[in-house]
Amino acid sequence: MKNRMIFGTFLLSILLVSSAYAEDKNLRHFMFIGQPNAAAWQYMMENPADRKAEVSGAFKAIGGEVLSYYWGLGDGKNYITVTIPNDNELIQAIYLMRLPSGLLNSYRVIEMMPSEQMSEALKRSRALLEKDTTIKQ
Repeated sequence: MKNRMIFGTFLLSILLVSSAYAEDKNLRHFMFIGQPNAAAWQYMMENPADRKAEVSGAFKAIGGEVLSYYWGLGDGKNYITVTIPNDNELIQAIYLMRLPSGLLNSYRVIEMMPSEQMSEALKRSRALLEKDTTIKQ
């Protein structure tokens, strides 16, 4: 009986870890970089608030998460890192929703990849270069 309980607990642990890992693979990481214009700065000065707290609920509602929200000292830009479900239409909709507001001078979205994936990409790139006959090595 005790062994069954231990095995059952072990099996449950594996299932939970594997489902968390699978869930994480369905999330993509992005950095949003925005530069507010004068109207946005005026609004924020009149309504000071923790912007991370304000946007976190919206990302949580779509299955994402705000990982960090920073302001660049001396450059007037905000740098927001988020996870978003792997849904290209949703990702594009999030990007597009800021464009018509007229509150940003500039706006970029950069998809990010974990370091371990970059090391694998470097290995694959080297293998591709070795097969490329158009480049002298």
